[in-house]
Amino acid sequence: MGVLCNLDHEALEKLNSHKTSNRYLKGQIIFYEGNQAFGLYGVYSGRVKLYKTGIDGRRQIVRICGPGDILGYRSLFAEEPYHATAEALEESTICCVDRAAFFSVIGENPRFAFDLLRKLSVELRSAEDLATSIAQRPVRQRMAELLVMLQQTYGKPAKKGVQIHLELSREEMAEMIGVTQETAIRLLSEFKKGGWISVQERCITILNPESLLEAAEIE
Repeated sequence: MGVLCNLDHEALEKLNSHKTSNRYLKGQIIFYEGNQAFGLYGVYSGRVKLYKTGIDGRRQIVRICGPGDILGYRSLFAEEPYHATAEALEESTICCVDRAAFFSVIGENPRFAFDLLRKLSVELRSAEDLATSIAQRPVRQRMAELLVMLQQTYGKPAKKGVQIHLELSREEMAEMIGVTQETAIRLLSEFKKGGWISVQERCITILNPESLLEAAEIE
């Protein structure tokens, strides 16, 4: 799983001996925001969304995780409850290593600890960029930027354009950029009318990436 690949055989065996694996259906919760952190989670297959819930009840998706990604280590390091809720975006297999085994391996493998700190730094930068985007960028730019990101991360060539191989509801797309579902639908409709994208149910194909990049004003 991602940074775990750098561990030696003995360390991996220790983690495997303290690991459990469970299958989650789409929409099932892996852990809740505010719950005590008991272990390190890793995505073996499928996709998971991490979201925070505001005081008004609105959700903000802060990260989408796929195979190889790990979850919950920030809370373990800080000895704090989980900072977000993890929910399966699709049928997923999730592994969990208990807290004691995780810290034992860290103590014996300084390089592993360094890799985790570097990963934390990257995620912190992404979270800061997201907060800045939501606070300062117009909604149209945010939606264009989201589509560009989804294309770059999950896009695969199709007969026409690049198809995004990640099914997201309009509500989930709205939660990723901090807007209402109605606003997300309006923006997607605008981009579709402009010939930038095609939409079939939850499947989005990017037809004009240059226009999206220009609209997103990505440097």
